[in-house]
Amino acid sequence: MNALGKNIKRYQLPILIALTSKILILFFIKKLSVYIIPNAGTINLSVWNLWNVWDAPHYVSIASSGYQKLGDEANFIAFLPLLPVLIFVSKFIFQTSYLIAGYIVSFFTSLLLSIMLYKLTLLDYPKKTAILAVIMLFIFPTAFFLHIPYTESLFILLSVAAFYSIRKKNYWVSFLFVGLATATKVAGLALIPAIFAEILFFDRQYFRKVSIYKKLGISLIGLVVSLSGFLIYLTLNYFLFGNFFYFTIVREQNWFVTFSPFGKGLIGVFQSLSWRMGLDRIMLGYAQIIAFFLGLIMSVYALVKIRFSYGIFMIIVLWLSFSMSFWLGMPRFILSLFPMYIILALFSNNIIFKYTWILLSITLLIFFSVIFIQWGAVL
Repeated sequence: MNALGKNIKRYQLPILIALTSKILILFFIKKLSVYIIPNAGTINLSVWNLWNVWDAPHYVSIASSGYQKLGDEANFIAFLPLLPVLIFVSKFIFQTSYLIAGYIVSFFTSLLLSIMLYKLTLLDYPKKTAILAVIMLFIFPTAFFLHIPYTESLFILLSVAAFYSIRKKNYWVSFLFVGLATATKVAGLALIPAIFAEILFFDRQYFRKVSIYKKLGISLIGLVVSLSGFLIYLTLNYFLFGNFFYFTIVREQNWFVTFSPFGKGLIGVFQSLSWRMGLDRIMLGYAQIIAFFLGLIMSVYALVKIRFSYGIFMIIVLWLSFSMSFWLGMPRFILSLFPMYIILALFSNNIIFKYTWILLSITLLIFFSVIFIQWGAVL
């Protein structure tokens, strides 16, 4: 208990940032939305039910009932299993509802994320930059996803932990985190080349000392461990539906998403600007485009100026999102590009940029949050 108290004291600033963000987003936005967009369907909902929209109920359903082979619930195979497993475990430990268990998971993962991002940033930069990186994460326009039963806080936590572990030379711990990430989101696959790039580019001296057999052992076993989460997910697909890639059929039938790496999604968004109207035009048009190019600029900058392995991770995650034939959630997808917050912290050495970005980011965070809880087009 004494050790726990010391760690809380050591990381009290990042924890405080995460907690403040959580309280303001979950509770203040609820109050604010009543005045901005009065809606009889949401005004009397509890905080927990208010934020339980879009994908969140699907993860809770998987946790409570497992993957189903029939009915609408059969489509939930499109969602990977780690978050539902953690919700199930949380429900058992805390003896609460599955919905509240989902919020408990996001509570712990978001707090741990604040600590891990702080620790990772400290490997290269001073404390001021590390604190700013945490702030930039928790005020990002789609940061509300970190506090609800979605995969974002879990996935970013596992990604940051994987990089931190590999940089501390804990290879097998890093591979384990990658394996867990690939059971959380398909984007977790982007960690595999990024982590191996970190080993090859920044740990060459160690690799030169070990035998060829040890190199092969680390590479092959590390690859298998890293892929293990995604392989388990593919096995679930086969066990339930007789097709390792059945989830791709579900995504095409229900979300009109196919793998289209040559820009079909981007072209479709540009074309949609001519016929979409009002809020849909903003959220499903301009927001998608701006988010993509922001992610692209940040990814290239990370590759060239920050750290090669960070850039590799960001570019592959962004490419996987770019390769969707129908864009719906680009502002949420780029939330996972955690080196972006380090970059924003570094840019904040310029006072004008710092306060301009903070004001813009918080304004958009409020805007997106209010739309989201009204079942608006922020996915």
